[in-house]
Amino acid sequence: MKTIFKVALGVIFGFLILLGIATCFFDSDEDGTELTEEETEEYYEDSEESSNNDANNVAPGEDGAAYSNWGDGTCRAINAKQFYQLVASKKNHETYIGEGPCVVDFWADWCGYCKQIDPYMKALAKKYKGKVQFYKVNADENEELLQLYGIDGLPTIFFCSGEDIQMNSGAQSQAEFDKMIKAML
Repeated sequence: MKTIFKVALGVIFGFLILLGIATCFFDSDEDGTELTEEETEEYYEDSEESSNNDANNVAPGEDGAAYSNWGDGTCRAINAKQFYQLVASKKNHETYIGEGPCVVDFWADWCGYCKQIDPYMKALAKKYKGKVQFYKVNADENEELLQLYGIDGLPTIFFCSGEDIQMNSGAQSQAEFDKMIKAML
């Protein structure tokens, strides 16, 4: 009986590993093309430049006014104070208060899956330029938001439209994120 149990566990773990490998190979965007290595490298170069420059991470005066170029095709880094002004208030945190649809990516430097979806979010921000605003929240620097929303896994993505805030945890393919964005439009 123990042998059957061990074999069954081995088969399950083997299947999960193969599924993970297959996901890496078959992640693609809407038109079926895989992300190129150049696109991924370009994104990380842009991310490193912006994360090393505090002016890109925090709006002047730490308010939402600097983010008035709505849906500009970028993933803008925001802190908790800006989140409360742009996405949801502290008192009514379950209701979206923004002007148009938005996607909020909660991430951390140490999170491998967060790094995996970064290029997807950047590509989708460009694709939905003028239609959807994309924000990024560094989870390590904004633990207050994680506690408020009960976020215990990264990446966690909020899809906000109307007054609804839909929360999704875990890495998905770019095509899956695209479907979720289309559903909220």
